[in-house]
Amino acid sequence: MPKSMPRSPIPIRPPSLQSPPLFIVLILGFLAGCTQSRSNPARLSTQSSSSPHIIALITGHPVTRSQIEDDLSERAGKQALIDLILDRQLQAEMNRQGFELTSDDLAYEESLFVRTLVATDPKVPASELLDRLCTSKGLGPNRYPRFLRRNAMLRKLVANRSSPSQTEYTLSERIAFGPTYRVRLFVTPDRHQAITLRNRILSKPPNAQQWVFADVCSTDSIHPSAPRGGLIPDLSTSDPNYPPILTNAIENTQPGELSSVLSTDAGYVLVFVESKVPAIVPTPDQIHSVRSQLVLRKQRLEMERLADELLDTAEVIVTDPSLNWTWTNAK
Repeated sequence: MPKSMPRSPIPIRPPSLQSPPLFIVLILGFLAGCTQSRSNPARLSTQSSSSPHIIALITGHPVTRSQIEDDLSERAGKQALIDLILDRQLQAEMNRQGFELTSDDLAYEESLFVRTLVATDPKVPASELLDRLCTSKGLGPNRYPRFLRRNAMLRKLVANRSSPSQTEYTLSERIAFGPTYRVRLFVTPDRHQAITLRNRILSKPPNAQQWVFADVCSTDSIHPSAPRGGLIPDLSTSDPNYPPILTNAIENTQPGELSSVLSTDAGYVLVFVESKVPAIVPTPDQIHSVRSQLVLRKQRLEMERLADELLDTAEVIVTDPSLNWTWTNAK
């Protein structure tokens, strides 16, 4: 993906544990396809009864599959070929390790995907969310069973290498239940600009400093939080994704105050601490939820890593000109 500026090593926030990963997003779309196919069976009967080669009629004139095959290959051939490669590579790996999928494995994938999707917008019926995603991704019932099976195979293959350590469990709980800070970040490659801004903010009345700082973040900060006035609403100083120089400064800055200028790999940083939310004592259910999310996140990362490995090791020779074009050029 093209970038307008170098990536800052100071993140806005590490990816949410509840955010659906790539494979989950795809599968959810296929669940929608199944929903739509059940509600509209006619969609599955597009083939002409008079000829197996006629796939449509345009003002009464037949269209054959061969007339659109090249266009289809250029438009979506690369993804279709990737799907097929993973189908075969995963099945070969399952056979090699002596694994078999069960109906419970597939049922678990479905339930997990539906729960993940519903969590993104609990006010909207699951069927509607599924249909929306299917439409937006161009996914249908033909691909759904294969993607469902693929995800189940990936999860089974990484199960033994994706279990979190006790240290990871402890860290995830500290991030989830420990104190958090509402802060605003300003990042610039120019040290003089950071010093000048700090002096300018400190010269303002205390009740105006926060808003002047937010305005400057919006216009001059190079950090991704700039469109929000530099706001990070719930930063945990236990989160290792943030550099220690930043988290230490936040912990040592009182709410309503501005830090000193911090020198980081991302540039020169100022942080304004707006407020602090104290740590909470979690219930057993809350602890279980955080631990479960950590397990799913680690599984997702290992599943994506394994899929990449299997794609990289596959020997693929594309002989069709249209498919070769998209295989070589499509992102």
